[in-house]
Amino acid sequence: MAYDFKLMVKVATLYYKDGLTQDDISKKIKISKYQVNRILKRSMETGIVQISINDSLTNITEFEDKLEKELNLKRAIVVDNLGLSDKELKAKMGQAASSYLLEIIKNNDIIGVAWGTTVNEVIIHLPNKINKNVDVVQVTGGVHQLSVNLNCQDIARRLAAIFGAEPHLIYAPAIVESPDLRDLLLNEPSIKETFSFFDKINIALVGIGAIFPKVTSTFIETGSFSSDDFEKLNANHAVGDVFSHFFDINGKISDPEIDKRMITISTEDLLKIPYSIGIAGGEAKAESILGALRGKYINILVTDIKAAAKILKLVK
Repeated sequence: MAYDFKLMVKVATLYYKDGLTQDDISKKIKISKYQVNRILKRSMETGIVQISINDSLTNITEFEDKLEKELNLKRAIVVDNLGLSDKELKAKMGQAASSYLLEIIKNNDIIGVAWGTTVNEVIIHLPNKINKNVDVVQVTGGVHQLSVNLNCQDIARRLAAIFGAEPHLIYAPAIVESPDLRDLLLNEPSIKETFSFFDKINIALVGIGAIFPKVTSTFIETGSFSSDDFEKLNANHAVGDVFSHFFDINGKISDPEIDKRMITISTEDLLKIPYSIGIAGGEAKAESILGALRGKYINILVTDIKAAAKILKLVK
């Protein structure tokens, strides 16, 4: 049976756009429910109605699988990024990371935590209370220019409070003037006690900073580095930082002398952590994420589809 084109458009619009039921349409335009059903089928056959399936979740799963395979990750979690602002993207990644953390956390875990906006989003999206007996350890020194809710001590305190625990803190800056001064500070009893937890950490949370071409590193943005240090990092092809370690795109520490001035968990201890979770997204972060993965400073990645696509392109 042939149906009038205008009638087919009318029925299809009422059903697919306005959300009316076939029974509602039947009553509205005074035709039988059987005819409505036939018109809808015919509108599909003639192309008046075309249904597309959003396969972004399929693409995301493929990206996760490829990242895990190409970069030997324990887990890759990729979130969609359709027109999200930087703030919205960080919130979405924070939510994904918090969900993963809830999957793996268990009694007697020792959680190491760094600072920054992405890590802060993880804390925000966790429940107010988690009934697990854990230790929370600050893994790197502080940056005083950061806002209160983003600095190391506050993030560690808020995470520990969720578990009803007292955090193990580091009352020292992230970078000092010389390796000798760093060594002196590491012998201070309270700092030494916190450092004693580092080789026992089994879960770590950290954001990944990018340096070039767009500076999105907490150290650089807060002025914690001198212009000389910045030039040295540039000359040594640094692409990012993680846990206060600066590295090139292959994961090699960019400037060993600068690295010796950092008050932070050692790269040796980092490589022992079973669940080292790095959270970062956006195309500008792709090279820094890749460097962190190649250096094996993180073994679990939470990122977005745009960064994932660029990382895989860089790998090829």
